[in-house]
Amino acid sequence: MRIGKLFAVLMLIMFIFAGSVFAEDRVSLGYLYGSTDNIDLVDRTNGAINQIAPTCMDLDDKGNLDLTDNLTQLFVNQMHERGILVTPFLSNHWVRSKGRKAINNAEKLSNQIVDAIIAFDLDGVNIDIENLTEDDRDDLTNFVRVLKEKMPEGKLLTVCVAANPFGREDGWQGSYDYAQLGGYADYLFIMAYDEHSVGSVEGPVASNAFVENSIIYALQYVSKDKIVMGIPFFGRYWDNSEETGGQAVVIGAVPSLISKHKGIVEYNNEIGETKVTITVDNNKKPCKINGEEIPDGTYTIWYHTDENIKSKLSLVNKYDLLGAGVWALGQEKKDVWSYYYDELNKIPRVVEQEENISKTEEYIAIIENTCEEPEMQKKNKMLFCKEEKIELHEDNIMVEPHYHTKYYKETDYDKTIENSSTEQKAEKDYSIDFVKDMKKIRRQKFEKHY
Repeated sequence: MRIGKLFAVLMLIMFIFAGSVFAEDRVSLGYLYGSTDNIDLVDRTNGAINQIAPTCMDLDDKGNLDLTDNLTQLFVNQMHERGILVTPFLSNHWVRSKGRKAINNAEKLSNQIVDAIIAFDLDGVNIDIENLTEDDRDDLTNFVRVLKEKMPEGKLLTVCVAANPFGREDGWQGSYDYAQLGGYADYLFIMAYDEHSVGSVEGPVASNAFVENSIIYALQYVSKDKIVMGIPFFGRYWDNSEETGGQAVVIGAVPSLISKHKGIVEYNNEIGETKVTITVDNNKKPCKINGEEIPDGTYTIWYHTDENIKSKLSLVNKYDLLGAGVWALGQEKKDVWSYYYDELNKIPRVVEQEENISKTEEYIAIIENTCEEPEMQKKNKMLFCKEEKIELHEDNIMVEPHYHTKYYKETDYDKTIENSSTEQKAEKDYSIDFVKDMKKIRRQKFEKHY
């Protein structure tokens, strides 16, 4: 009897809501630089990561694909068992000559990439070719176009692009044609960091203004549903010398540096990044960063605290971007994963459903879960509706119009239907509470091609 009722409810929901909006988790990408044996770096994310880009696709001096030992079927299978998509990143590791050889070897290299995707059952590839110039713009675009034409159906093609808050058309930033690349790629990963780095004066790695302006620039050329914003899990330190300053330090190591070396912390919520000054005296306490002892002296460190990371995730929600990605797993403090998922999906992303809904299994799971949540039933937290008021009582399940948050400010996030105004109504509604309660199911069902 119960199965029959569930099937009836399922059929009605599918009939009513074909073509309507549906809330989904955002893309949550994690780069894994180094050995793929470090499965614990993935597992400690507590399910907050749903895509992973390991280091395993390099380039040789002729621009051909060089698969490293990091790419193993075991690793791919382990990720798939966890519901995580595997999209290795193809990198020239900042070597301009290799990057140029690669993009001018489009036909051969694209075939090699596709062969690897098929051989290892990968979910796609992430193109991360950096340190080119405006002279390489068209060749890079052509390479991505050629690769797109050869990609197997259902596989992701994503492209890393430099942050470009000032709209530069020359240099490294000028090598990326956002509009063209966005047309071929499933999404662009904006490397929204290194506002200050090696050789520059000291300053934030990724201030809020720098990141937000980078998003605004990208939105001129690319849909919000094709933008994944990068967040640095590293900081940088300076020794008052532009020539040697700006070296990287993982943010997980900064608290120890502060406690051991008389760190003076300066928080600035407006900037969105934290500045620390430490005094190093190796005779009293040796100081090592990235395994190397640094000389005595005074150093300035810019890095992200938990609040700074949350401020970046709030920008993803503010602009309703496809998602966020982090460089790189293992560089963070472990407690970042206690809040990362919820902050990233604080205001759930709303997407258009296809006309022909085929994910029957997902709908059944949602309904069954609802039947097992009497408190959620009582509060009417389930919503699938159009503009007309529709009520369905079946086994104490109610489906009715509900409030939404598509245009809510962050402070209005938890308001109820009683407190919402007419102006806050959108044409397409969804329930926040329903989305929160269903996040586990959505995470398990993360199979949609974006």
